[in-house]
Amino acid sequence: MKLFKYTFAALCFSLGSCGSSFLEVAPIGQLGKEQLFSNVNGMRDALMGSYSLTSRFFQSQYGIYGDLRGDDVQRSTTSTQNYMLTDYNYNVDEEDGTGGTMAIWSSGYEALNNINNIINSAAGIQPTLNGNLDDFNRYLGQSHIIRGLLFLALANVYAQHYTYTADASHTGIPIPTVTPLPSQNLPRATMKDTYAQIIKDMETGIQYLDNLSPATRIYASSDAARALLSRIYLYMGRYDEAIQYASEVVSKGSYPLVKNADYKDMFIAESQLSDYNSIKSEVIWQLNLNTRSANYMSSFYSDRTSFLAYPSKAFLNFFETTDVRRNLYELQASSGNSISLKNAKNIAIPDINWPVNFKVIRTSELYLNRAEAYYHTKQYSLAEEDIKMIRARALNKNVADIIVQYSSPEELLDQIKMERRKELAFEGQRIYDIMRYKESLNRGTDCGAANCTVNYPNDLFILPIPKTELDANPSIKPNPTVNK
Repeated sequence: MKLFKYTFAALCFSLGSCGSSFLEVAPIGQLGKEQLFSNVNGMRDALMGSYSLTSRFFQSQYGIYGDLRGDDVQRSTTSTQNYMLTDYNYNVDEEDGTGGTMAIWSSGYEALNNINNIINSAAGIQPTLNGNLDDFNRYLGQSHIIRGLLFLALANVYAQHYTYTADASHTGIPIPTVTPLPSQNLPRATMKDTYAQIIKDMETGIQYLDNLSPATRIYASSDAARALLSRIYLYMGRYDEAIQYASEVVSKGSYPLVKNADYKDMFIAESQLSDYNSIKSEVIWQLNLNTRSANYMSSFYSDRTSFLAYPSKAFLNFFETTDVRRNLYELQASSGNSISLKNAKNIAIPDINWPVNFKVIRTSELYLNRAEAYYHTKQYSLAEEDIKMIRARALNKNVADIIVQYSSPEELLDQIKMERRKELAFEGQRIYDIMRYKESLNRGTDCGAANCTVNYPNDLFILPIPKTELDANPSIKPNPTVNK
């Protein structure tokens, strides 16, 4: 599998005619579907195309959205470009083509349609394996994990967080596991059922991949699925399971935190573009792309000449001067604002060698997931130990020299939240944390947006279902307020 660069996949699936639901249009490739899925090699080739679609999904509007909607980013108000501006302003509508509303939905379900074709081809391919069972299990396992990840992402954007209602009975997203026929109208599942499918896909992926030698870190793995389950269960408020899955990956020892001196290179090193073995130890899974686009995170947050959003000064003030994470924000003298280096390149290398990627999950998040779960299960001393790991690396100190001081459990939780905020900034997660904390958004009075505060609970925290989908699929329930 390492011989295939999924960003250069020969298969380019596309959506069909206007007026069709994005849930129902069957992908059509350069090869006919029957020919493509006639053997395990076709399954592999289709998976490479799906990796490409998934990578573009996470590097573009979806990846930008998570931090842009939060409280630590400011969007330029002097630029003439309106890309993602309505998302920043919390002023979106169901026909918005300049931001996330239509693009996240269409690109997410496009990737899902391709993944579903792979998964549903498995029964027909299995009799043709001729000893290629390991490859078959590898491709099928990875497909399930990608599907679960895409369902999670779409639920983050188009549905209120899992604990919005006590039993998660509120509306989630459509969860197609086969591409619906044009005559079928697929409704939205409850959030409970949405997460049940996400967990099922992750667990299925683990079952197929657990006994196989791991591929490089640009591919889904059983460890990546376990790591993601720690996040998923944290979002659900099922803290024992969050602890379990985080601990399974951390205790394995295969993904140690990088050293302080290597922290910046984990994001910016040119070598990770093609030498996947050079990806730093802490990265459990990242999605690579070989070319950069103007609508990617690498341009929006990290292009030194044309960035459109930047960390707020209030956010930068959270860091101690010796915190290595502060070095990931590079001041641009021309504007007085900083770019994020998490999606940047070293200034001396040409653009063609820009290491465009999306860090799906890192070990640092597992410590943070587990610390928060330990707090909620009143295991405060264990939560302290996990926070010490993150701070020690950030400050280049020994863990034994880090002291976590607090006078109440609530103060400990505040520290856990702050470490998460600093560690995972510009990795596409902030607004989902604010929502699940059931906190209001407060960007300060000088954020430059139409809405600098959004009180919780609020319909504005999620995007509208695109009008094109509502028109094509009468079974789709709109979101209140944001759908007109």
